Amino acid sequence: MTKETKNTVSAETIVENLKEFAETLHDESKEAMLYYLSAKNVSKFKIANIMHNISHDLLDILDGKSAKEILGESDEEDSSDFVGSIAINVETGKVEGIDDIKDTKVKEQILAAVSKVVEELGGN
Repeated sequence: MTKETKNTVSAETIVENLKEFAETLHDESKEAMLYYLSAKNVSKFKIANIMHNISHDLLDILDGKSAKEILGESDEEDSSDFVGSIAINVETGKVEGIDDIKDTKVKEQILAAVSKVVEELGGN
């Protein structure tokens, strides 16, 4: 590119655009997760969940966190990561499998999502 045709974009504009993208990705992936959960499409739910997690990581970066913090690369071993299965009775709204989750924010998010799905499916 020559100097005359080079497009200069301010850092503020780049950050604003990235934040808008991350927020849109967050909202759309959250809706997709709820839709595919209610449609019982596990593979598409997992893809939407991955996109949702990426949106959170992007938002964290825009809030000043380092990649090392986000990816959990530290000398300490963190046992708060959740790996397992969650069972939801859509008729009663009962959730099983979240007892071992130590992060209360994660538990609240899961219960809120489950509540919305149960409500949409006409459960209790």
